[in-house]
Amino acid sequence: MKNKPRPKIVLWITTDHMRYDSIGAHGAPHMYTPAMDEFFRNGISFENCYVQSPVCMPSRSSFMTGLYPQQTGVLINGHCLPQEFNPTAPRIFSGAGYTAVQMGKLHLQPHEDNDLDSRPRNDYGFDIFWGSEEPGCYNDAYMKWLQLEFPGLQQLFRIERSSSPRRGRGSLPPDEFVNKVLDAPWQASYSGWLGSIASNYLSNGFRRNAHQFIHLGFYAPHHPMNPTREMMAPYKGRDLPDPRIEPGEAEDKPFPLQGQMRTYSDWERKHYRDYRKHFYGMVTGVDFALEQIVGQLKRSNLYDDTLIVLTSDHGDMCGDHGMLEKGYSFYYDETARVPLVMHWPNGFGTKGRKEEGMVEMIDILPTMADLCGINVPEMLPGVSCAEDLLSATPVRGRESTLTYAAEGRDNESAMIVTRDWKYIRWSGNRGEVLFRRDDDPAEVKNHAPGEEAVLAEHREILLERLLQAGRSYRAHNHVF
Repeated sequence: MKNKPRPKIVLWITTDHMRYDSIGAHGAPHMYTPAMDEFFRNGISFENCYVQSPVCMPSRSSFMTGLYPQQTGVLINGHCLPQEFNPTAPRIFSGAGYTAVQMGKLHLQPHEDNDLDSRPRNDYGFDIFWGSEEPGCYNDAYMKWLQLEFPGLQQLFRIERSSSPRRGRGSLPPDEFVNKVLDAPWQASYSGWLGSIASNYLSNGFRRNAHQFIHLGFYAPHHPMNPTREMMAPYKGRDLPDPRIEPGEAEDKPFPLQGQMRTYSDWERKHYRDYRKHFYGMVTGVDFALEQIVGQLKRSNLYDDTLIVLTSDHGDMCGDHGMLEKGYSFYYDETARVPLVMHWPNGFGTKGRKEEGMVEMIDILPTMADLCGINVPEMLPGVSCAEDLLSATPVRGRESTLTYAAEGRDNESAMIVTRDWKYIRWSGNRGEVLFRRDDDPAEVKNHAPGEEAVLAEHREILLERLLQAGRSYRAHNHVF
């Protein structure tokens, strides 16, 4: 691998809540995502990438370190990844001579009232840190930029702090989900801000002979959803899919999942449709920004030498199965299976291909490092796909993927996905679910009753995977 050319720029793009089917090239003709479609047509698309947690902070701490949530100690939102934690992606790339740049959302620390804390920001090893965790709540990098570039629009784009009662959920639909379309240039949005500062940086912000590792963290399509008119324009008059809700599908599910499926049982279909339409507009806003960034890369003759990695921290139910957002018990593909594409013309060529091999989000960091000729720390449990990608060999992938969530003490759950099955189990003997992946892709029927042999096999696989994920990442060298 060390004799292979390495990319000059690594551009790791992460979104928040974006589903696998949020991209037109993923068989979603209702989506307007031409920039992302180009990545998927000319790059390598991983069809079976699963997150390590269906919740923001555990997932982000996991893929940014290449470790499982049980190893980082970040199991729920509100748990903090310590500033001194090592390894992190920026520390790995900085150690190999890359300038590490953070733009936008990182969310390894709780962000409520972070503009009231005057202490230096936790940078986790980034050399440049332009952070904004949530658009419009705080006097952060985004709002300061908005004040300079679009004076007078700060209040229009401002949203309530996440803990504010005014952003509460006491109404139907909840105030947080009362979506609106903003009459303002899309460039003034959070996605527009990222498109602008990333393009400017790529144009004149660094030395041409310097290698760059850039994490570009979009907030969209996370709610509250306030796309601009330009973002929503492609969906005017377009047929949009209704949520997939089967009558009575909650009846054969264990209580923890039943409760989640009935949270929004009094919503009407129009509420779900409105949520989905605004969700799509937010995705298109991300695409506008990516088109701007790609244009700058091409103008600067950097496009072919840039490894672009696009993915999301988790998905969003968008009304499917009668649920919204993500959650500690949401293991449906809508939240746990995410888009992942890698695009690098000088390394992979431009003949796009789809990889069916199963991968986990923790496999991304070792794969990127390997592609850059960087030694992958032995402690990382992720599997590098670099050799297969460079040789155009089908990615072997994993025999199973593991996803884990802990809503609180004695309230844990875990999921494994194998070639033919998805198995979910809740702690305290509170139930289990078995979905067939081949003949029930919508994941409607619980096949656990009557499949004792399959259940026994998958209980063993889950136990082994949990044992592996619980190993201390510092204990790879033993002293006796």
